[in-house]
Amino acid sequence: MRILIIGGTGFIGREVCRTLADHDLWVLHRGQTNADLAGVRHIQGDRQALGAQRHLLSSIRADVVLDMTSINGGDAKDVIDCLAGLVGRAVVVSSGSVYRSFGILAGVESAEVIATPSREDSPLRQRLFPYRHRLLRAEDDPWRWFDHYEKILVERAYLQQQTLPATIIRLPMVYGPGDPDSRLSFYLRRMLDQRESIVLHQSGAAWRNSRAFVSNVAQAIATLVLHESPGSVYNVAEPGDWSEADWIRALGREVGWTGTVRTLADGVDWRARPSISELPEHSNFAQHLRLDSSCIRDELGYAERVTPEEALRLTVQDLLSRPMPAADYRLDDALLQALEAGGSASPRVRAMPGRR
Repeated sequence: MRILIIGGTGFIGREVCRTLADHDLWVLHRGQTNADLAGVRHIQGDRQALGAQRHLLSSIRADVVLDMTSINGGDAKDVIDCLAGLVGRAVVVSSGSVYRSFGILAGVESAEVIATPSREDSPLRQRLFPYRHRLLRAEDDPWRWFDHYEKILVERAYLQQQTLPATIIRLPMVYGPGDPDSRLSFYLRRMLDQRESIVLHQSGAAWRNSRAFVSNVAQAIATLVLHESPGSVYNVAEPGDWSEADWIRALGREVGWTGTVRTLADGVDWRARPSISELPEHSNFAQHLRLDSSCIRDELGYAERVTPEEALRLTVQDLLSRPMPAADYRLDDALLQALEAGGSASPRVRAMPGRR
């Protein structure tokens, strides 16, 4: 199969290319990230100027295009306008952030907490651009692109037209070697420095957030690329339902940390929260962010190849190989002092020995 990938040299894209290595791969990218991928044909260009690449892209005669980079409806429309009639179908990478549960979590929608995991037909957010502040970020702010991030509009652009039939895959939080956000490093740094306790709010410690290991995500994306299912939407997420405290304990077991997870009463200090930089300060961690991935399993036979234990081991191994900046523990110490003051703390939750 001949596959055109728009953006395939980043964290997830590299794994997708490796997973699809037996096929004829063409990757359109800007040349700004490591593109050392054996057997891949590179097309250097800006996806913001796809029209200028139309003649070249038409000569490829790809069977399917994998759109990994569209972050809003305008991006999606550019791909559709350029490739409609040139490519048979599309697979589009989206996000679990489209669901109403995410809007409740992020505090941008006021509604009752949703207790069940989001299925593909669950309600979507009503408020668009959940990361956009009242004032847009400065031009030089590295997070400025978040102001324009809206996967609901990406999905809508693809699903409301027929010229380029599309399949959507919604991802959870993705972790693994090469994660540019190094999400687990916040906790790992504290464990390596032999901190006796990691402090979270009670709701933050109990918060459940679907995750998926990067190689397994790549496998799920490849499954959709190789199966024709235009108009379909699929979630992907690991079947495990660990709380944030569970994740910290599992990470601790991996590195031999003997400390404890301790919890503050909600509202004492918002900074005692899960280490998720994308979420705003007023996030409502009573709302879990869980995805039901039974459809892709039942309909397409998807199953993870990398176990949770091996995934965590590989992730830790990668983090330990990278420079890790020193941490400032003044806030940690202040939170521990609040705990010792009494009245606001729950009982200690000890990390249990052994592997999960």
